[in-house]
Amino acid sequence: MVRAELRSGDPGDRGARPAGDVEPIAASVVHGPQSTVADEAARAGSVDLADGATLITPALEPSADRDSNEAASFAATLISSSEPGDTHPDGDSGTAAVESWGAYDILDEIARGGMGVVYRARQRKLNRVVALKVILAGSHAGQEALERFRIEAETIAGLQHPNIVQIHEVGEHAGLPFLSLEFCSGGNLARKLDGTPQPSREAAAMVETLARAMHAAHQANVVHRDLKPANVLFTADGTPKVTDFGLAKKLDDQGQTQTGTIMGTPSYMSPEQAAGKHHAVGPTTDIYALGAILYESLTGRPPFKAATPLETVMQVLHEEPVPPVRIQPRTPKDLDTISLKCLHKDPARRYASAAELADDLQRYLNDEPALARPVGRIERMFRWCRRNPSRAAAALLGVLVLVGAIVVPIVLAVREAQNASQLAAEQKKTQDALDASLTATKLAQAAEKDKPTSCGSRTSIERGPGVPAGWWGSGSKVSMRSVKRPRSGAP
Repeated sequence: MVRAELRSGDPGDRGARPAGDVEPIAASVVHGPQSTVADEAARAGSVDLADGATLITPALEPSADRDSNEAASFAATLISSSEPGDTHPDGDSGTAAVESWGAYDILDEIARGGMGVVYRARQRKLNRVVALKVILAGSHAGQEALERFRIEAETIAGLQHPNIVQIHEVGEHAGLPFLSLEFCSGGNLARKLDGTPQPSREAAAMVETLARAMHAAHQANVVHRDLKPANVLFTADGTPKVTDFGLAKKLDDQGQTQTGTIMGTPSYMSPEQAAGKHHAVGPTTDIYALGAILYESLTGRPPFKAATPLETVMQVLHEEPVPPVRIQPRTPKDLDTISLKCLHKDPARRYASAAELADDLQRYLNDEPALARPVGRIERMFRWCRRNPSRAAAALLGVLVLVGAIVVPIVLAVREAQNASQLAAEQKKTQDALDASLTATKLAQAAEKDKPTSCGSRTSIERGPGVPAGWWGSGSKVSMRSVKRPRSGAP
């Protein structure tokens, strides 16, 4: 019979586990396999939908017929045999420790996820602290979980880069597969950010370093698919390193993930990931995530974050990120443009490679102009219309109705004014014609009145001297013929 005893510090401390979580497991060790062991294994394989969690994790299916020896090993990884005041060789005190777990001493728990748990451990032979990643369900884990564990081990082993966490050993102990990884004592980026914007140049330098690390991974045909602040660790001297390749995809292997499966962390996954289009996943997917990390480093918040993971995914698919400069007005324009270029919905509009992103960030650090160009309002509106055709059509119809309500009365008023002007011109023309006619009539009448006076003058001339007045008849000729001139010499 195996006995296990919990001795730990404050359950709220990092790495400590509440007694309620351990005692049922210890009971299963003493009395044989019970449902609580299966429950713990199932809990290790459950999907945690808290903020920053990975959406897709393999389902673990532990068997009820696990033998008591394996159950004892399973429980041993979760409970403590040290006194609360014990101090570990590296100076930590009050942390749980399991002595002689294979070639390692478990110091405390670093993180827990869907596939298993990560411990801070000491490798006794080399006397070095490592990160020990263990699949809790062991041989009872699903085939997909074991396959992803194998892929992660192979992926990390094939990536030799100073800014990628290195692997020391891969093995199995007490039926539990494990990875021994480089331990980074500086914590992760998520804890460093904690909602606080970072200095612009510091953020640019960090993402530039991460981009060059991811370019090396892409050159090896590996896409991370889960880049986020929690997966960026820091060494004691502050060097950033990429970790957790559990969702990594080998570009030359298309058989692991089926189309339609959503993989990644909602606030940092690309639109093609959110849509389940895994055939479209490639290096630009990681470039999108690097842009999201840069965005959060500049603003203190991820580009998309809603009340639930599903709502966040919908934002990733259908909304544009708020430009960083609107959240933090002091954000340099070049970094604002660079981050938004990385976050473009269309992978073809992002940087073609992580190296190009790193080069543009280096230009900013060298006080040189970035190659990325800001997105104009017209292009931003066109993107929205292309993503939301029905809403765009409705908006267009509304605009047309509004324009019609404004323009039509104006057109009618203009036409009415034109008609009134034309009518006034015609009336003036008619009036001018009437005035001209009246003037002509008056002139004719005046001329007619002047006609007798003219005849009288002519008659006086024709009468000549000596013609008696009153002898003038109806016409000069008639009058002239009726006048008898006296003969010469007559009295």
